[in-house]
Amino acid sequence: TVLLLHGHGDLSLAWRDAIPVFTVSGIRCIVPDLLGFGNTSKPIAMETYKAKPMCNDMVELLSNAGIEDNQQKVAIVSHDWGTHLGSRLVLHYPHRFSACVLVSAPYMPPFPQKIGLGEWTKILPNFSYWEFFSSDKCPALLREKIALFWNSTVRAGNELAVPMSELEGILTAGKSSSERPAMWDKATYDAYTNAYLRGGWEAPMTWYKAFFENFNDEETFIHAPRIQHPFLLVVGENDPAIPVEVAKSSEQYLASATVMSLPAGHWIPQELGAELATTVIEWL
Repeated sequence: TVLLLHGHGDLSLAWRDAIPVFTVSGIRCIVPDLLGFGNTSKPIAMETYKAKPMCNDMVELLSNAGIEDNQQKVAIVSHDWGTHLGSRLVLHYPHRFSACVLVSAPYMPPFPQKIGLGEWTKILPNFSYWEFFSSDKCPALLREKIALFWNSTVRAGNELAVPMSELEGILTAGKSSSERPAMWDKATYDAYTNAYLRGGWEAPMTWYKAFFENFNDEETFIHAPRIQHPFLLVVGENDPAIPVEVAKSSEQYLASATVMSLPAGHWIPQELGAELATTVIEWL
């Protein structure tokens, strides 16, 4: 069994090309919309988006799917923000999982001390767009300019990437358009657009705000030994946000880490879903 965890600005639909490859190989797929996304609940209380309660939800989901503690362990395959949840599942429930795949993101260890958004963006200037995503004005602007947002962010590896630091300016100044990303057909474009127009952006953006509230739940892991579970980190060769070097930096925290790259951008599950699934199966 694999638990497929999508990323931010995404839906469980991200795995549409990967699921058939897994199932043909006899692997069962559990594919939820994560909290705040798609057809799942959309609370806006920050407490509900901390990693520990969301991990509890995932374990309960597995139990409801008939996968209990004493049964076959589950492999996690996660993308983007889903990797944060995936890695925390391994930390909080190590006995439930056999391996973890992180796609388009590094392993993020627990912070040695509590920090806030301002300190975070000083340490990692590439993540300065988090300030925009955490702002009160962001959800309404994304709803108003949703087509422009998709066109600016959902790009294949062979397309020119828009620096995320410029996104707020592009959305503020730009006109909304009806063009769709090249990697989406009309049905996919409509599914994503309708899901976010229906559900809004307030709940998804709470992930960014809650990220810095996990310290108390993770304090016990700060000085713990390196994680023993095998990890596979898959990055896009043309991902502007996560180059291979960033993924390789995860190796210091993991006892068994394999880093691989695919000829893609950031949205690997959508751009090369079948190839990603094949890569994971061969690694497992």
